[in-house]
Amino acid sequence: MRPVGIRTARLVLDLPVPADADLVTRYCQDPLFEQYLTTPWPYSRADAHAFLGEHVPESWASGRELTWALRRVEGGPLLGVISVRDPKRELGFWMGAENRGLGLMSEAATAVVEWTLGGGIRGATTVFWRAVEGNVASASVARAAGFRRIEPADATVPTRDGTGTLPAWHAVREASVDPRARASWDAVLATRRAVRPR
Repeated sequence: MRPVGIRTARLVLDLPVPADADLVTRYCQDPLFEQYLTTPWPYSRADAHAFLGEHVPESWASGRELTWALRRVEGGPLLGVISVRDPKRELGFWMGAENRGLGLMSEAATAVVEWTLGGGIRGATTVFWRAVEGNVASASVARAAGFRRIEPADATVPTRDGTGTLPAWHAVREASVDPRARASWDAVLATRRAVRPR
């Protein structure tokens, strides 16, 4: 599959490229990434080069994972990254620390989900999301993008090294937002203070 650009009111979503390596390296060294994400840790510039130079283009070509950079303008600095990954059309994302709290990731997530379910990925009828339990910032983005929290029998995510699992929150989004979606988050978001790893 060839990379596809998406535009929102405030963002340009385009291909992350090797020129973004400095920002990817810096953003992914945030201690919150160690706690909540599965990116390599400690994160190095070599990891950024492998991600941008190999993983991103190869995954677009195979259709295995479609990854976008968030930018304010075309050719502008990278703010964060968002992707949709097979086999379950799983949404994943992270945002650089200084770009959090502005609603930009919620805007990007909504656009990517609507693109995916609107025919961007042929045959896609649902998009899934999951995050390590306690990742309130990521859950807040999922809620804003219309996801409904679900409680599967195996509510976990793999550990970074793939040898175990961690408790996780899960959610699903369909083409039409389920009327129960927003209320489904009350148990995990109503009384928690947001951290901002994503």
